[in-house]
Amino acid sequence: MKRCLLVALLTALAIGAAQATPLTFSFSGTVDNDPFGVFGSATFGGVYTFESSIPEVLSTPNSRGFADTGSAVSMTVSFTGTLDPSMAGPYIADKLNITVNNDFPGPLDQYLVTGTSSSDNLLAIELTLDDFTGTAFSTLALPLTPPSLGAFTSVRFALFDGTLDNPIEAEGALQKLECVAGCGVVLLPEPSTLLVLVAALGALGLSRKMRRATSARSALGHR
Repeated sequence: MKRCLLVALLTALAIGAAQATPLTFSFSGTVDNDPFGVFGSATFGGVYTFESSIPEVLSTPNSRGFADTGSAVSMTVSFTGTLDPSMAGPYIADKLNITVNNDFPGPLDQYLVTGTSSSDNLLAIELTLDDFTGTAFSTLALPLTPPSLGAFTSVRFALFDGTLDNPIEAEGALQKLECVAGCGVVLLPEPSTLLVLVAALGALGLSRKMRRATSARSALGHR
């Protein structure tokens, strides 16, 4: 009985811990490479959102990849001060891939975020953080807070879109990467999980009370 109740408690706690929390990171910077002459030295700003339980799609000794699509993820970016006002955006991706590389030969630690679109095959929004000292990461865990830009040797942004006949591209240096929603939130079990916990704790208390009563009766019977 006690073992079954303990299993129920552990199961309930696991269910609560496994719940996903939406996280939103913002980024910004300035364009410094505009090969098609439409962005100039515009500034850019955007956000990407993913859940803390985003599915893992790649696992190797030095790399882990996480990806999802649909309402659980998004990535957008807009520009201010473009040479062509029609290119200001926003550019919106509904598919997200996050890759963490640690201790690659070189050495190299790397944080890659790529947003693509299910309706625009040419759209790609990319953040690439490279650390050529191999010290930015100590594990391959998915960062649930924004990595510090100061820990990386190179921090870059890139946008690719347009058409095959009229492509556009903008690259630039990242200046900020910060959390704007979800970071530091304590994960609380859902009401159904709490009910399981309360029921299991109540049953444990009742079980102990019954054992004490049985022990007391047994002691009286031996007098």
